[in-house]
Amino acid sequence: MTSKNWFFSGMIEELKRRLWAVALCFVIFFFSLPVVMVYCTTRNEELLTQPEREALVGDVLSLLSYRNGWIIFLMTVLAVVLGVSGFAYLNSRRKVDFYHSLPIRREKWFVIHYVSGLLIVAVPYGLFAALSAQIGAMAGAPFGEAMGTALTGWAYHMLSFLILYTTAVIAVLMTGNTIVGLLGFWVFNTYFPIFLLLWQALAELCLDTFCGFDSLIGWVRKTSPFAYYISGFDGDITPGKIGSRIVVGAVLILIAAVLHKKRPSEAAGKAMTFSLSQPVIRILIVVEAAVAGLLFFWSLGGNMGWAIFGLLTGGVISHCVIEIIYHFDFKKLFSHKGQMVFSLAAAFGVFAGFHWDLTGYDSWIPKEENVASVSVFPSYEIDGWMDYGWIEEKDGWFRWHAQGSLDRVLEDVSLADKTLALDLAKTWVGQQGQEQEVRTDAVMENGASSWIVGTSWRTQMYEAPVYVEYRLESGKIARRKYQFPEGQLSGLLAAVYEDPGYKEGRYPLLGMDPAAVKDVQVSVCGEETRLAGEKGISRQELSGLLKAYQADLADMTLADSQASAEAEIRFLDEARLKMVDGEGEYYTWSYGDSEFYPVYPTFTRTLTALQELGVDLEPEMDLAAVYSILVDAEFPREQEVSQEGEIATEFYGQRSLSYEETDREMMERIFGEMLYGPYRRYRNLWTDENQVNTRVNILAGAVGDEFSEEYGDYEQAEDGVTYYPVNYYVEDGALAEELRARILERWNS
Repeated sequence: MTSKNWFFSGMIEELKRRLWAVALCFVIFFFSLPVVMVYCTTRNEELLTQPEREALVGDVLSLLSYRNGWIIFLMTVLAVVLGVSGFAYLNSRRKVDFYHSLPIRREKWFVIHYVSGLLIVAVPYGLFAALSAQIGAMAGAPFGEAMGTALTGWAYHMLSFLILYTTAVIAVLMTGNTIVGLLGFWVFNTYFPIFLLLWQALAELCLDTFCGFDSLIGWVRKTSPFAYYISGFDGDITPGKIGSRIVVGAVLILIAAVLHKKRPSEAAGKAMTFSLSQPVIRILIVVEAAVAGLLFFWSLGGNMGWAIFGLLTGGVISHCVIEIIYHFDFKKLFSHKGQMVFSLAAAFGVFAGFHWDLTGYDSWIPKEENVASVSVFPSYEIDGWMDYGWIEEKDGWFRWHAQGSLDRVLEDVSLADKTLALDLAKTWVGQQGQEQEVRTDAVMENGASSWIVGTSWRTQMYEAPVYVEYRLESGKIARRKYQFPEGQLSGLLAAVYEDPGYKEGRYPLLGMDPAAVKDVQVSVCGEETRLAGEKGISRQELSGLLKAYQADLADMTLADSQASAEAEIRFLDEARLKMVDGEGEYYTWSYGDSEFYPVYPTFTRTLTALQELGVDLEPEMDLAAVYSILVDAEFPREQEVSQEGEIATEFYGQRSLSYEETDREMMERIFGEMLYGPYRRYRNLWTDENQVNTRVNILAGAVGDEFSEEYGDYEQAEDGVTYYPVNYYVEDGALAEELRARILERWNS
């Protein structure tokens, strides 16, 4: 062992000692790669169609790819098994004395044991991956592509495996017992994700303006070796992704080497190897457990008493369990009481910082000179009908990929007048101060429990939150959400809605090139028309229609968007036209009814252009074609209760009541005021309070096949008459009140 070939001699002896692991890896990778590859490619190549050949190649590459889910799971398990077993000898005093008595330095022993664990996985995985690539090539896959995919997958998996494997080695080196080492590995992988989860829960429960959950979740992959490992399989392999893993792996190897050198021989059999790490780990775990207990019982009880109970329960129990693990003695469960008290105080301090907003998170507003740009997403109640996404073109076909509106809008919008967002934030902060004063006065006048009554902020109805993203000159990005009492959004957001920067980022259609328009779909109460495909409208006229709509959209105010739409319109470029036409089975299902825009009554340019193009904006349905109208509305549920000897009425929930209207005179009145139901989604900040829903039942004999395809299958009345139901509604007003009275009259009778 003292000769120059110490490494090879030591490796041979180590592999002999771990022959079980070598055999296990060879068997596992043999059945996971070559056997599966043979099963997937056992087909008669001459009988395969072209799509089937392409599918076979896809299966081959998927199996060899670094995104193979089974290999991810397999490498995770092997990292733990080989990392723990390779250095498990350190937990036996007899084996430690034997190894340390040999004339070889500790650094060399570390290299031998560490490298042997890597080779036990790397060799069979690489061998069978290459063999599988050859099998796939024999079945028809391109050899170069298959082998390249296999080698890329092998290299990337081994690089990522190294991180988890080294973490397991570090856990073993910091402990003197195999079970405790496994617990340590679990702590290394879960402590910070749980910490971030608790941090997010506290922020969401205590901070009114917090909306940074995405940023916290993004940190999980940076604080957990396992999360970092699996996060690398999203997206393509990039130099940055490879470089970061090389750096992280090198740092972990260096830490493991230092710990191995500094590890005392007498640590074998103890719970923790280094005395310095004991209080640090204990305090960190107890603080986290105490906060978790506090949050759990606070969410159940909703008051500070339950919060303190949860704090003590989680903190004390976790402290006692850790002490038992440290000392392997139940009598030591209350050792280090001072550290326990400190941990509980620290946990309550974390909670207090959020609960009373000691950092001023909610009241923070950046200075105007520090803001480079600002974006606003004015709640889901405004323009919630908007569709965002992109079109993927692959092998001659197209597919629509939908995208969430919040991130898309905040990324694309940049207000021309950034003071609009700052004024919005100042209004919210000012209102919070006033509401706090109201709440304090109520408590002083009416007692400790009166904070839930009167005009307190806790009993007010709030509209959907407004999201603001501040992009600071320093390069940092800060997001906040502001929630205002019901009825305020219309006035507060009117100026934001008309800001040109908001419009350009909010409506992708404003950036569409008029020359790119191939066709236009216009839908009036469900009756759709293709201007180029059906009416033969020229490309030049379609371009003019888009320009007219873009001008109307740019001039639209928030008040304009609160009206009921006259129609809806969709402009199609070449890719969108192919999806709508359904040239193959790949298009229509993914695009559907996406990217339709409303045509409001104030869009005079668009309405005039449509009329000049011969588009009828009046629905073709007439009263003579109507069989009946089903009228329904929501009513509060009520019950009589006894209060201090008197009978009172208590309201809870809603119930839907309806009746079928057949009176021709009343049906004619309904016809005069009813609005098309599906267009309700285009009405910003519109409330459906006291509205009446009407389902117009159109006689099947009065419509054609095209209409039936649009509205679905017909229904049949008791007298055998068939009809198609179409949804409309009547706004709150005199007629709606009369209809609601009729509903109650019918039900009461």
